[in-house]
Amino acid sequence: MKRGLTLVTALMLVLVLMLAACGDSGSSAPASQAAAASTASTGDDADPSAESGGGDAGVGAGKRIAYITTLGGLGDGAIGDACYYGLLAAQEVLGFEMDYSEPATDPDYEAFIIEYAESGEYDLIFIAGSNGLDPVNAVGPDFPDQKFLVYDVEAGGNDQYVTEFFAKNEIGFMAGVYAALLEEQGEVTVAGETTTFETTGKIGLMIGNEVPATVNAITGAAAGIRYINPDYEYLYGIVGDWRDQAKNKELALSMYDQGAHFIFQNAGGGALGIIAAAQERGQFFIGYDTDQTSWDPALVVGSSRKANDATILRVMETFCATGELPWGVAEENKAANDGIMFTYNPDLEVPDEIQAIMNQVYEDLRTGKITAPNTWEEVEAFTDVLER
Repeated sequence: MKRGLTLVTALMLVLVLMLAACGDSGSSAPASQAAAASTASTGDDADPSAESGGGDAGVGAGKRIAYITTLGGLGDGAIGDACYYGLLAAQEVLGFEMDYSEPATDPDYEAFIIEYAESGEYDLIFIAGSNGLDPVNAVGPDFPDQKFLVYDVEAGGNDQYVTEFFAKNEIGFMAGVYAALLEEQGEVTVAGETTTFETTGKIGLMIGNEVPATVNAITGAAAGIRYINPDYEYLYGIVGDWRDQAKNKELALSMYDQGAHFIFQNAGGGALGIIAAAQERGQFFIGYDTDQTSWDPALVVGSSRKANDATILRVMETFCATGELPWGVAEENKAANDGIMFTYNPDLEVPDEIQAIMNQVYEDLRTGKITAPNTWEEVEAFTDVLER
């Protein structure tokens, strides 16, 4: 266990992050304001201090949280890092203490859970990713007084934990719409430099492992592509691993060589291999989970993502204030409750028409006018097409 992430340490880390990310567009406006906002983003991942409404900075004083990252530890550039930095930001506001561990193998999850729970020191064990669910179910009953939060997975019915999950189908749908809109435009301008290309109608979609909890990001994207142009084709690749950058690069190169100009992915840390392929071919990438513009500010044209900071702050503020969460419940974060968002590369020149369509799609997801598919069968049955 890595201890000592006290409030003072967290403040220093958050300040470093803020300075490093001064160009980050995470302070994006709600969809209703996006057309007028210079950041031109949909959804809202608001400043944690603003979200808290200026409440008691010490509401979490005396609480101690253990965080277990995704498999492989920090540095995935995806949900593991998002949870870590989201917890640091919440810690700055609320004042709880936090320790963390980085599992290198699947058995590490149970070992860390047992170590934290046996100590009796932790009010909540926060686990990122679906790999942590089975270990909680396996060893949690040995510690009936220990409470857990399992993040980015849907599982209810166990009063020992709450899960927070996201409408990945909606996140993917926004990405698919965006990729198709850029594809039909035939050019991309970033930082004043325009890249033109021959429209092929082919868009790459890649996933680390195809399981029900993750594939809906890709089924949503496939439907989003069809929503813009039913004749467009998606090229689909399953890596078989969440960390294999070499395999991601190999599949991405194949897609770019087949005519794809854009790839959207739910590939975890392995997606860095897609960036390497994009750099070799001079093609483009759409991020997932977090704002991944920093991976390559010239080639990452946008990121379809979860409003992680706002979600984590909301949950942690409730827990710190009351000591309770809706145990046994799987809480969904989606467009209807501002749980997802889309962020453009801040240096990308986004045509007004594309911004308007993206804003409308977000609103239609929010109101239920559009229902993004969760399965490939639902993709086949999806017949909605944008009216223009």
